[in-house]
Amino acid sequence: MSPAPDERDRIRAAVDRILQGTAQHSNGALTIVALAQEAGVPRNALTQRHLDLKNDFYVQVRARGQTPDPRSVCVGRSSN
Repeated sequence: MSPAPDERDRIRAAVDRILQGTAQHSNGALTIVALAQEAGVPRNALTQRHLDLKNDFYVQVRARGQTPDPRSVCVGRSSN
């Protein structure tokens, strides 16, 4: 499947919303799962196609003195 032409723009906008605390489509957590949901892209868009944007997200989170949760990249959904 080819990425949408505006995928990178949507991810960048989602990063901005999450970091500003104004998430609209996710819980606003500092995770790749929330970032993908906020951007409306599959998680693998961040873990395979746009590693630079994922890494930049983590850099920005750390620069604000916060800790991203990279474990969310590998954690599967439970069926509780």
